[in-house]
Amino acid sequence: MRVVFMRSNPVSPDPRVEKEADCLVKNNWHVQILAWDRDGKYKTRAQLLERDHSINITRFGIPASFGGGFQKNFFPLLKFQIRLFRWLLRYKNTYDIIHACDFDTALVGTICGKLLRKKVIYDVFDSITAPFNGPESIGKIVENIDIRLMNNADAVIICTEKRKEQIAKASPKKIEVIYNTPRHVNLNDEVNLNSNKVKIAYVGILTKERFVSELVQVVKNNPSYELHIGGFGELADELSRVSKVYDNIRFYGKIPYEKTLALENSCDIMTAIYDPRVINHYYAAPNKFYEALMLGKPLIMVKNTGMSEVVAENDLGELIDYNSESLQKAIDRLVSRKKEWPEISRKMKLLYSENYSWGKMEKRITELYSSL
Repeated sequence: MRVVFMRSNPVSPDPRVEKEADCLVKNNWHVQILAWDRDGKYKTRAQLLERDHSINITRFGIPASFGGGFQKNFFPLLKFQIRLFRWLLRYKNTYDIIHACDFDTALVGTICGKLLRKKVIYDVFDSITAPFNGPESIGKIVENIDIRLMNNADAVIICTEKRKEQIAKASPKKIEVIYNTPRHVNLNDEVNLNSNKVKIAYVGILTKERFVSELVQVVKNNPSYELHIGGFGELADELSRVSKVYDNIRFYGKIPYEKTLALENSCDIMTAIYDPRVINHYYAAPNKFYEALMLGKPLIMVKNTGMSEVVAENDLGELIDYNSESLQKAIDRLVSRKKEWPEISRKMKLLYSENYSWGKMEKRITELYSSL
């Protein structure tokens, strides 16, 4: 069977898309990817290299901003939809299943699925309606369309069981939970870091909602701590400047996923800090949570954000209120518990192995696809 993934970012990287695509290729599926290159940095046609399998990827270079909101990105998004639609029609004989990631691609995917009699999987990374970043009247229309898309898809994928509450208005034909858990990779090439300092890691999207600037403020004035931060987004330039001023702030920019895991594995503490006022963050399944589990690194999260209840129930780190003072106290408390870190690490790795391993997720993916 043949499948085309569609994603509204350049997939450079996109761990969830890449893991799902690799899983299918490993099980003898033919896979290709359509992506949105908002910065115009990539070749139109290329392959995802340095992976278990080479996968063809077509990137549409349409200028837009990440996190720009509905109104700012409306016309670029419309152009992206048109490009997807044309590609799906033109190359209709090269795929059997459309794997649409989020609402950005699900609308076009579902329309083409009906027109061309293709199977459609709607992979819900984040709900577009919670909250909708645009006029309320349009938000209600989008919500109704989103429900219809989920009802018409041959299968819906969500990232946690909790998300079933969020999509309760919909009645999908099939629904599967695929966690954002990492695959085990070779971590022998650890980063050589200062063993005398407490090393805190965050690699991901660099936006204000991730509490990045506050984390920098807490760490930069404490010489016994080091912050190792990487990724891309609106705060990248600011972080690059700060890292040149403070010796204990290290900024790596955008780095490959395997190097991300190697860096995190070389640090002592990880963070997954999300604004609890954003409804999607209550239902989130942060990559950092699952990476911390696999690597056995104590974790700092915000109360009442996705998977924070697992941290609390199993005592895997510290939960904070969404403010700098609470973050400072949590880091200090976690450092004071340094003797407990080996036991915390053991519990986290065991939890990953028993409940969240990528091997279990691969089985769910292949069974879902086989059922179609």
